[in-house]
Amino acid sequence: MGTSGLPVPDAIHPLLEQLQEALVLEVKYQPNLQLPTMSQTEEITIGARDGSAHVLRCLKVWYDLPSDVFFVAINLMDRFLTKMKARPKHMACISVSAFHIAAVQLAQSLDADHLVSISQCKCTGGDLKRMSEVIQNKLEWAPGTQPITSLTFLRLFNAMFRTVATELGSGEAYTSMITESELLLRLEMVACDGNCASLKPSEVALVLLCIYLDNAVNRLDTNTDHTISVTVTSSSSAINASVTTTRKHQMLRVLEFAVELQKLYFRYKFLFYARSCGCCIKQI
Repeated sequence: MGTSGLPVPDAIHPLLEQLQEALVLEVKYQPNLQLPTMSQTEEITIGARDGSAHVLRCLKVWYDLPSDVFFVAINLMDRFLTKMKARPKHMACISVSAFHIAAVQLAQSLDADHLVSISQCKCTGGDLKRMSEVIQNKLEWAPGTQPITSLTFLRLFNAMFRTVATELGSGEAYTSMITESELLLRLEMVACDGNCASLKPSEVALVLLCIYLDNAVNRLDTNTDHTISVTVTSSSSAINASVTTTRKHQMLRVLEFAVELQKLYFRYKFLFYARSCGCCIKQI
């Protein structure tokens, strides 16, 4: 990966191995939603799916659960809807059951009856348990399974970029500019959009992180211009501008690393394709 002269620290190699393993497994957990926008028959629409996704996000906040539960639940729901045709009246039970499976899988104890009550999914605790069994059977869900999701890749890419930034002497700057909690919130919002559900999770994660980093670099440009225009004669301002310029250069090098990563592991020019169909990511 050194074709552009970028440093490849030893700490990157284990992450690259994890990336390769995740990419191999990615296809196994890839949904392929074909839901209609509007339906005059008894079909679940993309809008109904998205509405349920937002409910799951609210449940994740209500129970103060990690993002992992939400992304596993979304993956289970979307893969089930990929394989099975279900009626709209069952959508709420399907989504909440997927959430319950994910919580149990990740060692988060949730009472089924309480979950049914809070979610207002209009089914009973017994219905939820039966639907959970149906989902697990149809998806051949094995105990201890951890699906590969966009969250998996976001954490991997973020760790890689932070490692490269550290090698360049800007580890602290990267951490201050790229906040994982903000990234997770943005990724959760993307996951609620059914139009993004059938995109490869690895590509969604890389595009989101690159756009976020690109915006952070642009903010550095704005701050530098403001500093120079307001106090152009101040020596301390000149130093600050110089530091900001150096930081910008280092962050651009991290973006160069992302381009190299794209060339090695992803479809040619996928980044531009994903940006064109994923404008919702840029506007979050």
